[in-house]
Amino acid sequence: MSLFINLLNLHSANKPLEDFFTEIVAYFFSLNKDILIAWLKHHSIITDDSYSNIKILTQQEYKRLVNHTQDSRPDIVVELSNGLKTDIVFIESKIGSVEGEGQLKRYAEILDSLPKENFRYRSLVYITREYEPKTSSKILYSSDYLFEVPLNVKFYQLRWFQFFSFLNKRITDTLAKEILMFMEVNRMAHTNQLSLLTY
Repeated sequence: MSLFINLLNLHSANKPLEDFFTEIVAYFFSLNKDILIAWLKHHSIITDDSYSNIKILTQQEYKRLVNHTQDSRPDIVVELSNGLKTDIVFIESKIGSVEGEGQLKRYAEILDSLPKENFRYRSLVYITREYEPKTSSKILYSSDYLFEVPLNVKFYQLRWFQFFSFLNKRITDTLAKEILMFMEVNRMAHTNQLSLLTY
C-alpha cells in the first residue's frame, strides 16, 4: 500500500484529502523544480524557463478585498523570478469537492490586485479530479465596477489525470512513484468526464 495512503489513514476521522495531497505535491515540486517548470510549460502557463528563484507556498492567506466577504487561501502559490521579473501562479485543487461560492473569481481578483511592479504575469490554475467545466469569462471580469472590467489574469483549467500522465512519463524517484500510487487509489489517474452526469 502507498505510504501516503497509510499516513492519510492515520489522520483524524475527517480526512482532509485535498489539503493532504496539496502538501505532497507542493513538497514534490519544491524538490523537483525542473518538473514544475516542465509541467507549467507543458500547459502553456509559462513560456520562460530561465527562472533563477522559485518559491512555493501552501495555504497562503490573502486578506479580502473590499468587495469580498472573506479572506482567501489558494492551495498552492508559485512565484517564479528571473531576477528582473516575477510571475505568480495560484493553483486551486479539488479532489472530492467542487468550487466554493465565487472562489475562483475571488482568487482572480486578488491576483489582479497585486502590485503591478511586483508581478509580470498572473495565472490561476484550477485542477480537479471530477469533470467540472468553468467559463473563464465569468471568472476573469471584476465585479467591483459598474461595468465589466477584464482582469489582468490568465485562467487554466486542468484535470488531475493529466498530471498523472505527465508525471508517469517522468518518474524520477520513490516519491514520484508514491504520488502516482496515491493518485491511482484516489481515482485521479484516469478521466472520469461523465462522473457529474451519473449523480
